[in-house]
Amino acid sequence: MMDIRERVDDRRASAEVLIYKGLTLREVEVLKWSAEGKTAAEVAIILDVKPRTVNFHISTAIRKIGACNKISAVVRATKDGVI
Repeated sequence: MMDIRERVDDRRASAEVLIYKGLTLREVEVLKWSAEGKTAAEVAIILDVKPRTVNFHISTAIRKIGACNKISAVVRATKDGVI
């Protein structure tokens, strides 16, 4: 069972993720799965959405992070401790 301190830390971490470059939680999830080498089709199955929805979130995250492609977005988010 998680104590109150751990729950506060988890909520703070979640808030920091959402604040980072204005990313939504779904965009962070998509970046995390991409960092693990999953394709958009695989992520779509995992998240129970359409592949085009995954591609939309990837494109939005790339734009918000200021990266030129998915790989550089994943690298920047990883370096910054977001994923």
